[in-house]
Amino acid sequence: MHNALKVNDIVYAILQHAKSSKPDLLNMAMTCSTFSNLALDMLWSQQDNLTPLVQCLPQDTWTVWYGRTIIFSREPLPTEWERVRINAARIREFIFTGYTCRSPKPSGLVLQQLFELFPPAVLFPQLRTLHLNTVSRHLLNFGAELSLLRQFLSPRLESLTFNVLPGAPMHEVEQLFDALFTEAPGLRQLSLHSAHNLSACPSKVPKLPKKLNGLSIGLLGMDLMKQIIPNIQHLCSLHTLTLALGKSVDMAFQPSGGMQLELSTLKHLYLPGARLENCISFLHKVTMPRLSVLEISYYTTAQPAEITAVIESLSTSCKTFAFLEDITVVDYSENPSEEPGPDDQLHSSIFRPLLRFRRLSSVKFIDIGKYCLDDAFIEDVAVAWPDLCTLTFTSKVPGEYQVTLTPVLSLATRCKSLHDLHLMFDATHFPTLPRAPDGNLELWTTQTAVRKLHVGHSKVSEASCFHIFLAVLFPNLADLKYCFDFDGLSAWIQLEKAWSELLIERENSADEAASWPNFLLQLQP
Repeated sequence: MHNALKVNDIVYAILQHAKSSKPDLLNMAMTCSTFSNLALDMLWSQQDNLTPLVQCLPQDTWTVWYGRTIIFSREPLPTEWERVRINAARIREFIFTGYTCRSPKPSGLVLQQLFELFPPAVLFPQLRTLHLNTVSRHLLNFGAELSLLRQFLSPRLESLTFNVLPGAPMHEVEQLFDALFTEAPGLRQLSLHSAHNLSACPSKVPKLPKKLNGLSIGLLGMDLMKQIIPNIQHLCSLHTLTLALGKSVDMAFQPSGGMQLELSTLKHLYLPGARLENCISFLHKVTMPRLSVLEISYYTTAQPAEITAVIESLSTSCKTFAFLEDITVVDYSENPSEEPGPDDQLHSSIFRPLLRFRRLSSVKFIDIGKYCLDDAFIEDVAVAWPDLCTLTFTSKVPGEYQVTLTPVLSLATRCKSLHDLHLMFDATHFPTLPRAPDGNLELWTTQTAVRKLHVGHSKVSEASCFHIFLAVLFPNLADLKYCFDFDGLSAWIQLEKAWSELLIERENSADEAASWPNFLLQLQP
């Protein structure tokens, strides 16, 4: 063997290339002792359940019983647990995945015996990340789950995700809250949720570990939420916060001194909730001068006044306008029962305050209502957000066709980083071409970044020559989508076919494709 392979750093670099393929990594683990330990460390580093660990025991000691539950067929000998202990020491992460629920699960008695022999904090000395449901999903006793979690807490633990079950005894929940602060002071990320609002509220709130940089809480009952939220401002390293807000509209909480709650280090804020008004209430009470990403989702249809309030609140919450880069607002409610009237339309004026945030690169408003945008707004977007990568205004219902093809082409070509555009517009007429400094007509410059274009319920006609503009201005466009449930469907099917034919023609005859820009210039009325 070459001497270079005796250097762990070189072996590690080689294994990193094989890491994406589990069979390759497994083969290298069985090659020789030089690769074995490091390869096994990588294979065991992340797990989504305890089953592989139990299956390290000799095959005659366990069997899969009805309900895909693993039970002991005979008592394992003390020496037979050694392989379990060795591999458990390699595990750094227990993370819930879509496959977690599919594999056989050890019975409660199996795990009870395992953890009696080896307490979790001793069995997993390298554990840094724990999703509790990966190791507790078989437990039916709420108290047993909390007790098990207490055994996993250690100063080494950095990331913890768990749900407080509604039937959990409140005094045990309070003891767990205290333990998080005292027994896991090294936590960097904490996700604390409940499947439903807790029926009873603990008398004291959890002390949050001071080193937290990521916190996700929600559906814990509004009284408990109102006690926890003011304490968040004391987390000096917090940069990611998720607050899952319930149905209650009472979001009143009292920051210290009656002032706005200042989250000076926060960069990412996620607000999923039942009603948009809860998000508005929270935003009105906080300042986040360094906020970079804001994502809001809700399940009850909101009115234009609420959308307006959200956007206006950003002017006071993000006072500097210098950091916000990504805003997403999504309505997950069912289709509204009534067609929106004139007063329910989302006009450009609602979104104009966002133009002050000059660093925005991703702006997504998804199914929040019926848009009534105009050309002037789209033109101003191209100026205000030069680094725009994604722009989405999607709707379940057609809006007003006030945006024409001209500003859409102008926007898409001036924003050189734009790769994903989802917008409804009127493409039934030939656009107004720009003019060069000498007064002559010219085309917009080619934009190579655009990859996806979703036109929704947009109108189109052959007179606009839109398919030729697509082929000339956006040579890398690969994904053209439109809605299949409106009257203009046949026109878009024909346009897509004509566009596809142009792409083939461009491949086969570059000289012919070179004449398309002149053809478009001659068509300008």
